[in-house]
Amino acid sequence: MTEPLAPRPVAQARQWTKQSAGAMFAAAAAFEFTRGIALEIFRQVLPDWAHTATGLVQLVVAAGAYRLALLWLRRLP
Repeated sequence: MTEPLAPRPVAQARQWTKQSAGAMFAAAAAFEFTRGIALEIFRQVLPDWAHTATGLVQLVVAAGAYRLALLWLRRLP
């Protein structure tokens, strides 16, 4: 039985693949694209919390874009 807090062996470490690199690029692009749209909306709706709300929306959009891009890129040959 392995120790629950023991570090993972090197063989099981997650590797950087072309799919994860492409998905990270999609997440970064979605993060930047969302800023302008969300900030304009939240400046009118929540003027005191505009930057905080925009940041949270950007994180959610980036996480969704990462997952969708990863699923899509894994299907490619």
